[in-house]
Amino acid sequence: EEEYKHEGPKRCGTVAIVGAPNAGKSTLLNHLVGSKVAIVTHKRQTTRNSVTGIAMEDGTQVVYIDTPGIMDARPGHRLNKAMVKQAWNSARDADEVLFLVDADKIL
Repeated sequence: EEEYKHEGPKRCGTVAIVGAPNAGKSTLLNHLVGSKVAIVTHKRQTTRNSVTGIAMEDGTQVVYIDTPGIMDARPGHRLNKAMVKQAWNSARDADEVLFLVDADKIL
């Protein structure tokens, strides 16, 4: 590995990636960090816990948080309710929120 060297100001921030199930949040996270850190599949609700990926460029470090999909958590579906709660908590705790929408599903 190469040694990290940077002169000048350094910055760090967190970005929560939120959206509906299968919107492409994990695919985007993998692209942003340049490595496969999140599972990508056609199956819904693959991400059940938040996944963190870190991207660095010059003096900036961005911590991306891939969240479970936000959906209608119907009564009696405790797992879905817990995953939605975790996604909203990640969004609340982040410096910024990136809300991802699958354009194919809204057009």
